[in-house]
Amino acid sequence: MHIAMVHRDLHQLTRGGICTLYRSLAAQMAARGHAVTLITQATPHPITLNGVEVATLPRTEDLPAHRAAVADLLDRLRPDIIDCSTWEAETLTYLNQPRTRRAPVMVRGEFSAATLGAPDLASDEHELVHRADRVIAVSHYAAGDLASAYGISTPGIVHNGIDRDRFRPGPMSLPDSGSLVTLDRNGQPSDPQPIRALLRTGQPVPPWSRDAHRRTRLLWVGKITPMKGWDHLERIIDRLREIAVVTVLLGHSRARCPVTIEPDRLTVLHDLNDTDLPGLYRSADWLLSTSRWEGFGLAIAEAMASGTPVLLPEQLGTAPELLEAGGGYTYRDADDIARILTWEPRPPAALPEQFDWSVNAEATLAHYRELTQG
Repeated sequence: MHIAMVHRDLHQLTRGGICTLYRSLAAQMAARGHAVTLITQATPHPITLNGVEVATLPRTEDLPAHRAAVADLLDRLRPDIIDCSTWEAETLTYLNQPRTRRAPVMVRGEFSAATLGAPDLASDEHELVHRADRVIAVSHYAAGDLASAYGISTPGIVHNGIDRDRFRPGPMSLPDSGSLVTLDRNGQPSDPQPIRALLRTGQPVPPWSRDAHRRTRLLWVGKITPMKGWDHLERIIDRLREIAVVTVLLGHSRARCPVTIEPDRLTVLHDLNDTDLPGLYRSADWLLSTSRWEGFGLAIAEAMASGTPVLLPEQLGTAPELLEAGGGYTYRDADDIARILTWEPRPPAALPEQFDWSVNAEATLAHYRELTQG
């Protein structure tokens, strides 16, 4: 089977959950003997995966032009099945063709653009999920959100996974990559200093270094956006200054929130390689999420699999799924976090078994076979 996977932000350095999803799924499908082509846009960090072809289109923010380029490339590749995310409706132009002239398209959804408050994207996403041959979702929360937002039947669910060979409990390990950076008021990182070199000279870099005041080490992973709750994070840091230190692993994205916190109030890390992520999680006492929405919550799942318990907002839609086997607490506000850190026992982390890329691949293949044989 020739499988085309479409997402315009696929990079060798991790850039969020959808990027990790398609990189991991492509590797799983190639290992099972299928031909896989990843379709993405130009990046300074091109993907290299054994047995996987990568088709690179010019980088553009003109979505109609990009969708037309995707359709043209798919017409030339003639794959047996196409897998794409709902975000930015990249296969919408391709889906405007008669079914007899195109391959079946399966759309994989996180939470909707309507929930995110992006009406232009929501309009295209609405059309996409109604035209697609099948819609699946990465969590029960995402399935309910897509159904409610766009008036479709509740999609089937294929949970995202994590690489359990890498993300598992183990000893703390120091990183070989990444930089410690300073954020300006616009959220731009500057003054990068290699983490490994700083640690070798004895400079404390939490969470690898113990805090001199024995404060709890919290790790936060994300981008400076309302979705990830950066504004919540700043308030929490201020409330917890006496009992916790916070390290941020910053994702690649234009900042969409003002940065008002003083630079010395948190540690900001950037460009950590995938191989160093398990050691980062294991070094923290807790992973803290402040997200308003998560379609799945990849960093949360990776931390739990690595043995690090999590603190999740009680309104986070995916929290019940992620905490099904224990491994953390939900909180109401910063005062509630302070109470948990002061009085509650630190639980052993336990991630439900279905969050596994091998399980994801087998479930995905079942959908592919139904669509190609139907």
